[in-house]
Amino acid sequence: MALGLAATLLPLAVAAAPTAAATTATPRAASWLVLTVNPGEAPTRDARSSTLTCDPIGGSHPTPNWSCRELKKAGGDPRRVDTGREEPCYLIYAPITVTARGAWNGRAISYQETFPNDCVLYLEKGPLFRF
Repeated sequence: MALGLAATLLPLAVAAAPTAAATTATPRAASWLVLTVNPGEAPTRDARSSTLTCDPIGGSHPTPNWSCRELKKAGGDPRRVDTGREEPCYLIYAPITVTARGAWNGRAISYQETFPNDCVLYLEKGPLFRF
């Protein structure tokens, strides 16, 4: 009897499956980054890190609203984030390397750059890598 019931219900389940799939909403592409900062000319395992999500805004980043707004203007590319500020920085070479890995609207992001010191980093990138 159980086999007969399963044989009767199986065609109904198969017929209902396409309808359920058709009504499922397509998820929006995610925008998130894991950002790191560490002294030196290359990333290391003990780098400070912070997560940033931009849809919805959140993560562990201390200034997610500013960071997401600037990344949106830059098309999600951290290379293109630039505050436009022109102020003097000290002339001490103390390199600092930053990375960003994640996705922006479903597109993979991989960024790494070394700045001569933290003053230049913060002047150019604002609070994006300040955590």
